[in-house]
Amino acid sequence: MNEIVYQHWFLNNTDISYGKKPKLLEYFYDSYHIFNASKTELMESGLLDEKVVDKFIENRNKAQIEKDYESFCHSPFSFITMENLSYPQKLRDIYDPAYGMFYNGKLPEFNHVVSIVGARRCSAYGKKIALELGEALGQAGIIVISGMARGIDSFAHRGCLDGGGNTVAVLGCGCDVIYPKENRLLYEEIVERGAVLSEYPIGTSPIALNFPRRNRIVSALSDVVVVVEARSKSGSLITTDFALEQGKDIYVIPGRIGDALSEGCNKLIAQGAGIITDIDKFVQDLTDLYGMENKRKKAIKRHLPKLDEKQKKVYGLFDYYPKSIATVLEECELDYLELLAVIFSLEKLGLLYEPFKNNYVKPA
Repeated sequence: MNEIVYQHWFLNNTDISYGKKPKLLEYFYDSYHIFNASKTELMESGLLDEKVVDKFIENRNKAQIEKDYESFCHSPFSFITMENLSYPQKLRDIYDPAYGMFYNGKLPEFNHVVSIVGARRCSAYGKKIALELGEALGQAGIIVISGMARGIDSFAHRGCLDGGGNTVAVLGCGCDVIYPKENRLLYEEIVERGAVLSEYPIGTSPIALNFPRRNRIVSALSDVVVVVEARSKSGSLITTDFALEQGKDIYVIPGRIGDALSEGCNKLIAQGAGIITDIDKFVQDLTDLYGMENKRKKAIKRHLPKLDEKQKKVYGLFDYYPKSIATVLEECELDYLELLAVIFSLEKLGLLYEPFKNNYVKPA
């Protein structure tokens, strides 16, 4: 039987924990020998207790694993394991490496890679920055990695795709499971221009415990991790913890003091993280570091529709963070009804929107 069948079996096996698989591979050399090991040999490895070994042996079935592999071959998915020479070296070198990965799309070589992570419930400002940064990196030929979650992750992928770049999404579920569901189109575009990958078997549900673990893969495949908006207790900070452990560089987008979405970023700044104050300069520094030609196009300045003086003044008082009508009323010379009329006119032009009652923000 072909050795790839044993790799597919071991990658799908749920009797052995994820952390034990690379250790068993090191002890037995390959998945073929793991499959055919006796109870005595498995116990002598010192890696498994007797209960696990008994269950493991009981569930081994050559006919079934051949059938499972044949079925997998008719799917759009692929996989790679530590038994393959093309398995990313960046993943081999970390503590607790993944034995293998399922993927949909085409795996890049992971030579020039930046991960962008951040809040799911991000602000319009966070969305704007994630889109612009993703686009700038994509235009420069730098791969963007993220987790395809709502918020910053999705906008980073979208920006990279808009910039003509390649992007990779690392999922906390099976790579056949689109989560969140509204990202179906994004998923399909990522697969066309990059890859969606996961260490979890096909069909695995997006349970909460899976996401912190997948973050070590996001950071491992990256050279640099960028955080765009994060609360003080955030999954993004789990990613930066892994990144620090793996010796990666961390950069953040600075935020306003007192803003909940900035607490995590400002905390990282206090701990010595790099600060991005100019996207073009950040991308130029990276391309210089990589020895790449910077293909980045200068951002096209957005032209506003023709506004009257009142509209110009009121528009200038709003930001990419939500701002209440009451606050703007104190800052302008208009009365309440006049201000409302101007705000509604700007909203009609698509220059403001209302994320929640009586608070308006500029769209990204």
